[in-house]
Amino acid sequence: MGRQAVKLIYCLIMLLCFGVIASDNSKQPLLTFQNFQQRIELYSSQHDDVFNSNVGLQFYLNQKIVVQMNKQYKEQLDNVEGVIKTQVLAELDEDIVVQVTPSIDTFIQTYSRVERLPYVGTVQPDFALVRMTQQPVKNTQRKVSNMHLERLKGYQCSAPAGPKRIAIIDEGFDLSKPWLSAFDVMLEYDADNQRIIPNKQKARAGHGNVVAGVIATQLQSKLEKNAAGIAQLVAIHQSSTLNSAMILAFSVSQKMQVDIINSSWTLPFVSQILRNVIHYGLHYSGISYVVVSAGNHAQDACVGNKLSEIEGVTTVGALSEDGSLAPFSNYGACVDLYAPAAFLLKNRNVNIAVSGTSSAAAMVTGEISYLLGCGLSSSEIGLKNKN
Repeated sequence: MGRQAVKLIYCLIMLLCFGVIASDNSKQPLLTFQNFQQRIELYSSQHDDVFNSNVGLQFYLNQKIVVQMNKQYKEQLDNVEGVIKTQVLAELDEDIVVQVTPSIDTFIQTYSRVERLPYVGTVQPDFALVRMTQQPVKNTQRKVSNMHLERLKGYQCSAPAGPKRIAIIDEGFDLSKPWLSAFDVMLEYDADNQRIIPNKQKARAGHGNVVAGVIATQLQSKLEKNAAGIAQLVAIHQSSTLNSAMILAFSVSQKMQVDIINSSWTLPFVSQILRNVIHYGLHYSGISYVVVSAGNHAQDACVGNKLSEIEGVTTVGALSEDGSLAPFSNYGACVDLYAPAAFLLKNRNVNIAVSGTSSAAAMVTGEISYLLGCGLSSSEIGLKNKN
């Protein structure tokens, strides 16, 4: 090899070392974060603000940061370079969960600064799940014995039942509908936009109305006909799955001192910080139950809905009319009990048929509200996550 060739190779090596010639960084993550014991790596995709990952999911990032930290260091966080706004989403005794807004075009740099702070605990980008890059295959040959399904059992109080307070975290409420008039509405809150919804604001009915309707139907089936004030309702509007919005939804529910939280979201990935907020509510903030639907993907709920793995969360699967496992229902060790999925809601002169694990979870929510109203404790009722 001639001297000129050797010099050329040497120059190329030096240029690569000093970054003058770009090496192939296509396999280098643009951002990483810890979730429990797992390292999540995010890679660029064809769409702005949407990232592929090493866990088979796509994440949308809204250019904000979520931090769990000791509350005494909040002022120091406010003064970090690149931080233009902080918003407390939840309070967990001595810890707080804060949403951090960086200045424009400084997200990655500000994230790195915040991540290196010695006084912060968990730091994650604020994200929403977009889709799974590898869709799970539905198990059409499930070997689930109907004999071993834990079913919701009916119970009738000997004494009159008092109303309990229920939070529903869902998409779309129109509480002016007549079949929801039996609720005493305590609060309507928009978790996506972080604001209280005024009473006179025009509402749009959605899935939240269906869930509320099933809960009302179940309660009214146990109480006197046309009874009013069957429960106090906190309606949390949440159309996105942004981590910050979900944290805020559960936090507002806790601050409203509800007895039961119902959520129909099915999440194949759950933030460690969201898990901490839910766990704190169940164990230290007076929440008796968090009831979630198992999901309608005919797969193991431990895989399909990671909310089902949180200690104390009650996960509900669906039964068909004949009492067997509904063909669409998620199932498995993370499902705590099963309830009928099909309901008929009356809308003026029209009957609306609804079916799914969300309606099964709503039925269980109504039943739990009734049992708590009878004076039973959560330990007497049972139905808690056994994982």
